[in-house]
Amino acid sequence: MPNVKNKQYPEERRLVTVLFADVRGFTPLADQLDFEVVSDLMRNVWLKLDRVIEKHGGFIDKHMGDAFMVVWGAPQAREDDAERAVAAGLAILEALEAYKKEAAIPEAQQLELGVGIHSGLALAGYVGLRGEYTVLGDTVNVAKRLEEAAQPGTLVIGESTYQFVRGAFRMSALDPLKLRGKEERVQAYQVIETLQQPTKLRYRSMGGLETNLVSREEELRHLEELYHKAQNGERPILALLVGELGLGKSRLMMEFASRLETEEPHLTLISSRAFQQVSKVPFYLWRILWANLFNVQENDSPEVARQKFIEGVGSLWGQYLGTISIVETAHFIGDLVGINWPGSRYLVPLQDHPGQKLQRAFALHSSFLFRARSSGPLVLALDDLQWADQGSINLLSYLMLSENGRLPIFILCGCRPQALQQYPQLREVAEIITLKPLPIDPGIVREAYPALASVPSEVLSQLVQRAEGNPFYLEELVKNLLRSGHEDFSELDPSGNLPRSLHLLLQARLDSLSPEARGVALLAAVVGRVFWTGAVMAAMREASGTTTILDVSTLKMVERAQNAFDELVEAELAFPRAGSTFTDDQEFIFKHPLFRDVAYSLLPHKYRGNCHHAVARWLAERVGPELSVMVAEHYEKAGDLDEARQYYLQAADHARSQGNLDDAHSLEQHLKAL
Repeated sequence: MPNVKNKQYPEERRLVTVLFADVRGFTPLADQLDFEVVSDLMRNVWLKLDRVIEKHGGFIDKHMGDAFMVVWGAPQAREDDAERAVAAGLAILEALEAYKKEAAIPEAQQLELGVGIHSGLALAGYVGLRGEYTVLGDTVNVAKRLEEAAQPGTLVIGESTYQFVRGAFRMSALDPLKLRGKEERVQAYQVIETLQQPTKLRYRSMGGLETNLVSREEELRHLEELYHKAQNGERPILALLVGELGLGKSRLMMEFASRLETEEPHLTLISSRAFQQVSKVPFYLWRILWANLFNVQENDSPEVARQKFIEGVGSLWGQYLGTISIVETAHFIGDLVGINWPGSRYLVPLQDHPGQKLQRAFALHSSFLFRARSSGPLVLALDDLQWADQGSINLLSYLMLSENGRLPIFILCGCRPQALQQYPQLREVAEIITLKPLPIDPGIVREAYPALASVPSEVLSQLVQRAEGNPFYLEELVKNLLRSGHEDFSELDPSGNLPRSLHLLLQARLDSLSPEARGVALLAAVVGRVFWTGAVMAAMREASGTTTILDVSTLKMVERAQNAFDELVEAELAFPRAGSTFTDDQEFIFKHPLFRDVAYSLLPHKYRGNCHHAVARWLAERVGPELSVMVAEHYEKAGDLDEARQYYLQAADHARSQGNLDDAHSLEQHLKAL
C-alpha cells in the first residue's frame, strides 16, 4: 500500500494495467435480504477476492460498492504486470464460483462477476483532500468500459493488454466493441484460460510507444492462404519471409501468429529463434523449441529434465494408435537436443551407429509432430534462419522432403537473403515471400505511429526518407523525435533532431541512458544478443576495469546494476524473456541485433578480453557438452586458445556422437585453424 502521508511516490506518467471487476446481482439481493445479511455476504466476497488480487501482486486502488479497481505497474512495476493482471482476472472468476458453492446463503448463487482489463499510460499520483494514491486517464476509462461490456462470468481485455500477454493465455477475438465515450469501435478479446505450455517465446515490453503494422496486408493475405492450404493438405508447407535487416520480418511473423491465435482456439504454435552467438551449437533451433515448450532449463537436474521432457511429449501425444511409445519418442528427440538417458534400451543399441540414431530421431520428430497435429492446427515459427546451425536445417529439410507419411503442418520462417544461398535445399521446397521497404509516404508514418497524429507532413516526410523505408530505422527515428520534448510539432524544424546514421542514432540512444544502464548494456553485448543477469554480473565482478565502464564504485556496483536492467527494458533496448535457459537467472534479449552490435562497438578493446573470459567461465560452470561451443567462442575471443581448443573439441566430439557429421566437420575445421 502506498505511503499516503509521506507521499513517497512522485506524480508521473506510468505504463499500467488496470482491472475493473463488478459483482452483478448485488442490488437485487439488497432488496430481498436483510441489510446486515447482504453486508456480511459482500464483505466475505471481497475478502476472498482481495486475497486473490494480493497473491497476484495487484494494488487495490478502491472498492466502489459492488465493484473494485486494481492496478499493476503503479506505484511499482514488474516486467510481467499484464500477465499477473490477466491471471488475477481469471482467478477471481474462479474464486467467486468457489465461494458460491460453499456459501450458506442460497441467494449467493445469483452473484456473477464481469471483469475488464486494459493497459496503457496513465497519470499516477495523489489526489483529493486525503491524498489518496491512484491512477487517472483514458486507460482507466477503457478498462471500466470493457468491464461493462463483459458478459457475466467472463474476462475481457483490450488490444494493448492482448499484445503483452498473447501466447500465455487462450483467447478469442470479439467483434469490435462500441464503448461509451469512444467514437471508434475498440478491438477486445475474451480470455478463456491459461495455457499450461506457452505457445511461443514472449518478449515483454515496458515501453509505451503504440505502433501499428502497416503496408504488409498483401504478405499477411499470402501467409493466410498458405496456412489454410497446409491444413487441407497432406504435406507440410514452408513459407520463408525473406528481407534485409530491419525490414520487419519478426514483426510480421508475430502479427500473423497473433491473428491465428485469436481465430484458431485449438491452435498449437511452437516457435524458436536462431542467434549468431549459438550458430555453431548443434540442433540449437530445435533444442530451444522443445526446451521452452516443455519448460526444460539448462541447470535442471538430469532427473527433472528427463521428467519434464517425457511429460511434455505426453501432453502432445494425441489419441492415435501405433507401435511407437511416448518413452521411445522422448528418448530419441531428447537425446538429439541434449537430454541424457543413461541405459536407455532404445539408444544403447545404436550407441556405435550414430548415423542410424540420428535418422531415427528425425523420423520420430516427424511422427511426433503429426501426433501433435491431431488436436488442432499446428504451426512452427522459426526466426532468423541465417544463424541456424547445419543440423537444425537438416532436420527442417527432412520434414519437408521425406516421404514418411502425412504431415499437414505450416512452417513459417524468417531469414535474411543470405540464407537462400546458405541452404539451397530450402529454397527448392519453400514458398518465398520477399519483404520490400515501406513506401516513402508520410501517411504511412502517421498510420504506424498514432502518437505522431499532430506532426506536420513535412516532418513525417523527413522521417520516412531518412529511414529509406526501413521499419526499424523509422521506429528509432520516431522515438528520437518524441524524446526531443517538443510539445508543438508545428514549429519543429524538420531538418533537425533526425540523425542520418542509424549507428549514430543507436549510439545516441545508449548515451541517453544512466551511466549504470549504459555500462550494463556494453557488458551484456559481450554475452551476445541473448544475455543473462548472472553472466553480466560475472563480467562486472571478475573483469578488471568494469567499474570504470559503469562509472560506479565497487561497493554500489551490484545494487545499481540491478536497477540498470530495468532501465534497459523501460528504454525498449532489451526485453526480458518469459522463459530462461537457466533457472536462477533472468534472461534478456536485445530488441534488435543492431543494438547489441553498437553496444559492443562502444566497449573499449582493452576490456573485451577480460569480459569474454569471465563470461566463458560463468557458462562453463552451467552448460554441458552440447553447448560447449558457446564456452569455446568466448575463450577464443578472450585470447585463451588452449581453453578454446578444449571446448571446441568437446563440442565436435558431441556432434559426431549424435551422427551430426556436418556440424562436427565444421567444428573440427575451425579447431585446426586456431
